[in-house]
Amino acid sequence: MIATVVVTIVLAVLFTFSSAIKLLGVPQSLAIRDHLGVTPMLWRVIGILELAGVVGVLVGLAWAPPIGVAAAIGLALLSVGAVAFHVRASDGWAKTAPAVLAIVLAVSTAILQTRLIGF
Repeated sequence: MIATVVVTIVLAVLFTFSSAIKLLGVPQSLAIRDHLGVTPMLWRVIGILELAGVVGVLVGLAWAPPIGVAAAIGLALLSVGAVAFHVRASDGWAKTAPAVLAIVLAVSTAILQTRLIGF
């Protein structure tokens, strides 16, 4: 149970930060958006989806594990999309690594929260 709490909270912190810089229009975030060739509208949608994922994994941890599992899978899929955009932009490992780490954390969260369901 401790591992589930720790991994879920780390995932939530990571995506809260990622969502906030997108939704607040932090200049560094906008530079990344432009580098990756993402439209401003899609960037905002991604930020909103990240925030929804954070809420979902925390709800899963506190109350309804199936919601947490679904949210973690959604965050993993968003991160797969991020990796794809970084690969398309010919970014190296240093720029792609945070998205890969996010996939690992999101999949780990999904697996750990599945255990709360009893599978």
